[in-house]
Amino acid sequence: MGSRIDGSTYADILSGPAPNESGPPAVYVHLPFCQSRCLSCDHITTVTHDSTEIDRYLDDLERELALVTGHIGQGQTLSQLYIGGGTPNYLNDPQLLRLADLLEQSFRIDDATDTTIEINPRRSSASQLQLLRGLGFRSIKLEVRDLDPGVQKALGKSNSFAVLEDVFRNARDVGFETIGMDLVYGLPTQSLQSIRTTLAGIVELGPDRLNCYAYARQPEMFRHQHAIDSPSLPSLADRLIMFNSIVDAMEQAGYVWVGLDSFSRQDDALVSAQQERRLAHNWMGYNAHGSNTLLGFGASSISEVGGACVQNHRDINDWHSAIERDELPVRAGVQLSERGMQHRQAVNGLLTNMELEGALEPGEGEESIKALQTLHDQGYLQRSDGGISITPEGRYLLHHVAGNSALDLNWSNGW
Repeated sequence: MGSRIDGSTYADILSGPAPNESGPPAVYVHLPFCQSRCLSCDHITTVTHDSTEIDRYLDDLERELALVTGHIGQGQTLSQLYIGGGTPNYLNDPQLLRLADLLEQSFRIDDATDTTIEINPRRSSASQLQLLRGLGFRSIKLEVRDLDPGVQKALGKSNSFAVLEDVFRNARDVGFETIGMDLVYGLPTQSLQSIRTTLAGIVELGPDRLNCYAYARQPEMFRHQHAIDSPSLPSLADRLIMFNSIVDAMEQAGYVWVGLDSFSRQDDALVSAQQERRLAHNWMGYNAHGSNTLLGFGASSISEVGGACVQNHRDINDWHSAIERDELPVRAGVQLSERGMQHRQAVNGLLTNMELEGALEPGEGEESIKALQTLHDQGYLQRSDGGISITPEGRYLLHHVAGNSALDLNWSNGW
């Protein structure tokens, strides 16, 4: 279904027609810096109090942007720009200004570009929000995870409701169009009652979007997660009940269930996209632009170009070393065949728009067919005259399956 690729192969792909075949690309920039680490963190990040370390990172980010645009050309209009972390707003004002300048030198960002930056509300002042809005970001996403004080204590976090109210008010005042939040369920000490209390607080705050996902403890990859007491984690049955409560609470508050695990206000672009069967998904989440090209920059970032998926080095030092050798910092990647790509797009379409017209035929996509057949046998999918659709029960349960087998459903194994 696919073959492995390296930095040299990826360079050839970038120099070919693929980056321009699916309309304006999306760009993701990873800023892996935090002031402190949340015990449940599952992002590639580092704790630093040295501003020069961030400056060096921006230096090499500039070099990586030059390497990629040297292949695809400068000034391409972007469909989406997403800045994630880490804690992007841990950067000071001059560093944020420099980041925006680097991106504007490399790409064209216009009024149609979906621009989002993740922020830690505890580091978000009114003046910083005004700066971010002035730099062209139209959306912010608050990294909160849970509002219950006991759960936050177990994670090493502290986000008071009063602080969040202040951030929401300031963000609305300076003109952000979309405010998003994350809600993670299955966290240590979390209970059905604490989830309900958190949901009441979220509804009161009134975010435009809420993204939900189940916590998966991975201490083999994120060593700091060893500090989380495993017996304090809710069971699978508890997590399923929590998710059902999330769906009920958000729909009762007037939000629309988008895809498998997100909720949006009724006037949100994602809702229209879902109703019109054009909702799309990439590594940053759901979107309405549908671009098949994603360019990732920074340590651990993901790129998708022309049937190829590559990941940059996860280790920051390895990423620096590759960049300073004038090499694309590719850790690993896979190139799908044309048939494999068709199957991947079909499965992703099913997981975003809840149905798939037609049927997948045997061929190179046997892995996809096998995965779909397994989901059908488990009652998550149903066949109809028009194709395949997700059952009502499947919509409640499938996000657990999809989250645990993303490589089976999206890309070849082995990378």
